[in-house]
Amino acid sequence: MTRSFSFIVPGEVRGQGRPRTTIRGGYASIYDSPEDKANKHNIQLYASEAMRAAMDDSLIDSSLKGISVAIDCYVKVPESMSKKKKEMAYRGEILPLRKPDLDNVMKAVLDACNGVVWRDDKEVTKAQICRYYSDMPKLVVRVSWEEEAGQ
Repeated sequence: MTRSFSFIVPGEVRGQGRPRTTIRGGYASIYDSPEDKANKHNIQLYASEAMRAAMDDSLIDSSLKGISVAIDCYVKVPESMSKKKKEMAYRGEILPLRKPDLDNVMKAVLDACNGVVWRDDKEVTKAQICRYYSDMPKLVVRVSWEEEAGQ
């Protein structure tokens, strides 16, 4: 039996940035930037609300066939774009070829869902990500998995 749920993260789409490094007490320490922490927290918030509604707060058991994730990124049309090109962008005839990089967005979403949706993102066996123009920037995340009957 296939189960699924989805959630929307409103706001500007951000990718996972590079980790920061500092030296404290003679030892190197690696940490996420405050912006990356806030982005992950925001994704976790919407994911946990959707999980609560779909799964009663239990993590997905992917022991059989893994988990599939599909992410749609909706980014704002640049103000500098002509009216004609904006109309084409809203119809999907022009797709965004700009930041954030899709691999970094995927990394941010998968990492944020660790311990909230699944135990670890290594359980994700299939992933798809697309980027579109929209007047309302957001992430739409769909998660699906196979479950034995009776679980």
